[in-house]
Amino acid sequence: MLNNILGIDTSHEETVIGLNGKLVVWKSVRNQSKELLPKIDKLLQEQKIKPAKLKGVAVNIGPGSFTGLRVGVTVANGFGYGLKLPVAGISEFDVVKMLYPKVDIIVLDAKRGELFIQASKTAPKLIPAGKLGGLIKTGTRVYLDDYRLVPATHEQLKKAGTIYIPNLTRSQKMTAMLTAKLPKKFAQVLPVYLRGANITKSKKK
Repeated sequence: MLNNILGIDTSHEETVIGLNGKLVVWKSVRNQSKELLPKIDKLLQEQKIKPAKLKGVAVNIGPGSFTGLRVGVTVANGFGYGLKLPVAGISEFDVVKMLYPKVDIIVLDAKRGELFIQASKTAPKLIPAGKLGGLIKTGTRVYLDDYRLVPATHEQLKKAGTIYIPNLTRSQKMTAMLTAKLPKKFAQVLPVYLRGANITKSKKK
């Protein structure tokens, strides 16, 4: 783990920031835009590190909460641009591959009866949970962040070569993020949404 790398993960309600082995975790329900910068400032003060002494930023780019990702990525890019720091954009799939490099298919909970998946050498996508079974063949090494995600495909999963179900915490994922290789210089990173914003329209009076 490199020193003075700021980690930011706002992809879920359980928000995590990290610096030099210190992790701060809190539950944030649509308040990340107000809470994130003060939390980072406090962490820097506790670690006695001035922003100018940071070596880089590692940020979770999704998929995950539309609003949360936008907040985290914007703050990370702000640090990178303002302080001329390299910013590593790390997806949920990247984190899993760092911890389980031999998996063939990564399956993450997308809520609403859907899954975020990425198969080897393909782009990540959003699919209905019921379609996962058709992607699993004998010998396939599958990563699931929760076995209960796809009860309809349990039989297909049993035929798979290896199944990883570690139920990793946000803190464990942040620890992995902080070991990621940084780019040589700043370049703006973009979030991986895979799904649009969940906007509730106001009722007409």
